[in-house]
Amino acid sequence: MAKDIFRTPLAEVRWAHLITPRHQLDKSKPKAWTADLLLPNSDEKAQSFLLAMEDQFIALHGSRKRRAEKGFPWKPDKEKPSEITVVRFKVPQFQRRDGSLSEGPRMVDAKKQPWDGAAIGNGSKVVVAFDIYDWDGENGCGMTFQPRAVQVVEFVPYEQVDPTDGFEEVEGYTTTGNAASDWAADGADDGEELF
Repeated sequence: MAKDIFRTPLAEVRWAHLITPRHQLDKSKPKAWTADLLLPNSDEKAQSFLLAMEDQFIALHGSRKRRAEKGFPWKPDKEKPSEITVVRFKVPQFQRRDGSLSEGPRMVDAKKQPWDGAAIGNGSKVVVAFDIYDWDGENGCGMTFQPRAVQVVEFVPYEQVDPTDGFEEVEGYTTTGNAASDWAADGADDGEELF
């Protein structure tokens, strides 16, 4: 692990869950505080940050070691690879010796006052102070960025999106083909009551 605390340049949040940890896709892994930050490729500070992180990688692993495919916490954006680089910050929640759970990164607002607990939405702008952890695995070496503190400089509230937005209300419904009647016939053979 590097001894220094690093800071990102001001970046826009695409996705953040820094108030309460969330389960990762793999349920066997611990909950984690995660944030994906967007760095514009045209921004000089963002580019110097990425170059400094590349230098840090070489300082930790050397230039000859095989790099793991997912060994970098940054990658080109899927939708706009030539315009945006996505940087992931992630720290797992862990259980302390006394049985309590870790609290995650310290959160402050633009005036460095403690964060009020509001969930951070896409489009917010933040600066993250983080530690770098290097690792070696079967498939190569890499590093992770673990957030230690987050300053929310511009806040956009998180909005829960209703997945049925855009659907129209329709009177009744219809089925096509025989799939529904086939299913009903199969269900009756089980001795189960149909609804």
